[in-house]
Amino acid sequence: MAALLKKRALAEYNKSFQDGPSSKKLHLAKKPLIGSSAAAFVGLLEKCKSSEEALQLLLRISDCLQFQESDVEEAIKKRSEHFQSEGESVVRVKILWLFCDIGLECPGANLNNLIDETIHLIKNETSHKVIAQGIATLLKLGTKLNDDKILMMRLVNVAKDNLKDTSHSVKCRCLQLISELYPIYPESDRTQDMRTEADVIVKLLGDYSNAEDARVRCEAFQSLLTLHERGQTLNVSLYEHVCESLSDDYEIVREVALKLLWLLGNKYPENTITLPDGETTMRLVDDAFVRICSAVNDLCMQVRALACSLLGTTRNVSDRFLLQTLDKQLMSNMKKKRTAHERGAELVRSGAWASGRRWADDAPGQLVPQDSVQLLPGGAAGAFVHGLEDEFMEVRTAAVEAVCQLSQESALFATTSLDFLVDMFNDEIEDVRVRAINSLTNMAHHIILREDQLEIILGALEDFSMDVREGLHRMLGSCTVASKTCLEMCIDKILENLKRYPQDKRSTFRCVQRMGSAHAALVLPLATRLLAVHPFFDMPEPDVEDPAYMCILILVLNAAQHCTTMLPLFEEHTIKHYTYLRDTMPHLVPHLPIGESQLSRTERSELLDDSAVRRFFDTVLQHIDNTALSANVRLNMLRSAEEQLNKLSEMEPMCAGAAIFTALFARCVLALHDALLAAGGPPPHALAQLTTDCLRLQHQFSGVSEQESACVGQVALRVAAARLCAPEAAAGVPSCSATATGTAPSATLAAMSAAAALTHQAELLDRLLASAGVEPDAFTIAVFQQLSASGEHKPAALARALLPRLHAAPLPTIPKPNLKIRMCTASIVEPASDNDTVVRFSAGLIAGVALEAEVVRVRDPSALRVRVAYPDRRVHALVPPTDHLRTLDHLDNNDDGTQNVRLLTKVLISHGVWTEPCGVDISICLAVEEASSREPAALVELCRPVRVTVAPKPIKRGI
Repeated sequence: MAALLKKRALAEYNKSFQDGPSSKKLHLAKKPLIGSSAAAFVGLLEKCKSSEEALQLLLRISDCLQFQESDVEEAIKKRSEHFQSEGESVVRVKILWLFCDIGLECPGANLNNLIDETIHLIKNETSHKVIAQGIATLLKLGTKLNDDKILMMRLVNVAKDNLKDTSHSVKCRCLQLISELYPIYPESDRTQDMRTEADVIVKLLGDYSNAEDARVRCEAFQSLLTLHERGQTLNVSLYEHVCESLSDDYEIVREVALKLLWLLGNKYPENTITLPDGETTMRLVDDAFVRICSAVNDLCMQVRALACSLLGTTRNVSDRFLLQTLDKQLMSNMKKKRTAHERGAELVRSGAWASGRRWADDAPGQLVPQDSVQLLPGGAAGAFVHGLEDEFMEVRTAAVEAVCQLSQESALFATTSLDFLVDMFNDEIEDVRVRAINSLTNMAHHIILREDQLEIILGALEDFSMDVREGLHRMLGSCTVASKTCLEMCIDKILENLKRYPQDKRSTFRCVQRMGSAHAALVLPLATRLLAVHPFFDMPEPDVEDPAYMCILILVLNAAQHCTTMLPLFEEHTIKHYTYLRDTMPHLVPHLPIGESQLSRTERSELLDDSAVRRFFDTVLQHIDNTALSANVRLNMLRSAEEQLNKLSEMEPMCAGAAIFTALFARCVLALHDALLAAGGPPPHALAQLTTDCLRLQHQFSGVSEQESACVGQVALRVAAARLCAPEAAAGVPSCSATATGTAPSATLAAMSAAAALTHQAELLDRLLASAGVEPDAFTIAVFQQLSASGEHKPAALARALLPRLHAAPLPTIPKPNLKIRMCTASIVEPASDNDTVVRFSAGLIAGVALEAEVVRVRDPSALRVRVAYPDRRVHALVPPTDHLRTLDHLDNNDDGTQNVRLLTKVLISHGVWTEPCGVDISICLAVEEASSREPAALVELCRPVRVTVAPKPIKRGI
């Protein structure tokens, strides 16, 4: 129905009107091609005289791979015949490649037939390239039919037969096919024969890990990993062989062997193995951890980075092995240590117990095997120390992440690794420093910072990078300090750094807020010094707008929340400043029983109850939908409801979304009613505002139910109809011919655009009403009937038909309040609204204005735009780069699927010469793409614009 509505409503726009005699029209008809284009190329394949011509023709077939269902079998047959007569291997490879493409892309292709034909063609093939491509084709085609277990076993047997090939590429393809297509049944459905056969397959893949070619060995291990991912259990007997592969000469083998070693260690952690000395036993996960630690000293950077990453995801490792990774001293390579008595007895038995004062004290001792002597530390000794000191950023980053992951599992390891992570704050790469800071933040609940560690941490606050400074603020707010001196060091350094980087004010406020809440007992002895309270003299009242003083107030007030002993120390001006901060920054200052806040909060918190808010909504909207009342009475009640809902949104932020949504809906109803009653038809500015409000209702709010969206859609349909009917209402009752011939081109285009918008809105509303199960109102039914009526409709005729129905339509139904509705909003932090700085630049060049904004509850961050409005009414919508959008870390995650983002970018401003400085408005908007409109995307403003004073100056030419 939607396509029919659009086709009929837009049919008239394809006509042209001429005053003079019509010219003769030329009709061009394209002669249909017999069969498809690809089938025509296949027919030419037999006429090729050389392999080069055949290859070029196959490439053209691959580019236009379009076959009719009746031509597919014939095309496969002809290519198969050409394959058997072709002597060039490259052409045969391309034919098998096309078999795969036909099976995956052509709807009428018989996959079983293609598989049989491919198996037949490669059966007697001698070229390694052709066989490898044939196995690859079987793999891709078999993936589409993986439910057919018999066919899968047939393909696996074909791969087994070709494993004897001498080419490494054929072996790799065969191993890949076996691992991906071998049928694996659920554990409950497996019989003993199935388990035996699966063990044979695992053993077969494991045997090829001893192949001569490193690529085959790598693919064999990778096939074992693939089998495990598909649900096949790997036997622990593979462990010894995998350990031997860790010393392979090729890094590709060592990488995949490390992954398999990690897998077996985590799969069988409590299994025990015996060390080469024959006496010491060790848990399998501990031995795997030690061997992965040895790979941290590998020659290849990729292997070292992978080893560090795997260390962080190894679980259930003993504490002594974890701690060994942070100790760089030479150890006994995890051998069992014997007592002095046992060592003395061993010397007596060996005869090498001479003390040097007796005869033959230089007798030779027991011979030491050459392989047992290690000049460098082995095992887990100092693994993370080596990783954190590596020359490559990738290895250091992986080591930092691994230490963080292991620290979250073990408090002892977190305490021991603290010094190493703190040292990473001085790394030369910014990304490594940021990761180290974030890692320390994640493990903050395990650690307590000392003075020597704080000196290094606070020294990093002077970093030029804003990401590093803000990360340190988050970390200091999450960590616990050891003493009052440490806290005093933090406060002094933070206040000093705030003078150097005043743009970090918001991040600093959140830092001191969390520090005060976590260290109430340590803030108490510092309160008098911080607040400048003297026992005998009245100190001058500080400036409450001073950022440093605001930091101190936020710190002390958050500490006083958990330590009421601090409250009597507050002087009168401190209590006044608390009241001011409580009103201006309630998210940073808690409620305290001082000043005016000593009153009970029961009355104020009553509106936060859902039932109380619902009762208020019902009281406001109870009689608006009563059709027994007159329209004027209902309109007056609607105006009153809009005012009360706007006040409610200002008083209670928790229900602001629902209140603003309902108030905006009421405003649309009132504005539409007033526009239709205006003399001379609906004013253009009123229709433009109505269109913008409808877009806000549709795109700026989240948590809206389908029923509420249907109500909004019906109002938007009325607005679209009003746009279409506006010229008719202004012109009275014009004749259809006069409208068709006397309308200006711009008016005709506007009418076409309005009709297209109406049709598109009707299509959307039709689908929305069907999915929501809502009955359309009388006007919506009339629009549907008018658009679906037989016959052609011009915009003027459609407008004349809808105009009386639009005037006679009753007021739309106000949706019931939904407290789950949330509103997408933005707040511009920088530039400030009271900024008097004039941006001066040469006319015609570009000036950059730093922009920082926070956007909450946005559905798609890629739809955000920066709107720049110049004094000459030129408007630019700038698309911020993706990396300039960051997640807001100080807000909780939204439960409605929306995101909270922070925009940090530069707004580029350019203009010609102005006689005097003027203001340029910058705002954050949401771009709304309309599928039926060719015009630029509409912009929905999320905040009030901030004005920046700009003064382009003329360019000085010469000296």
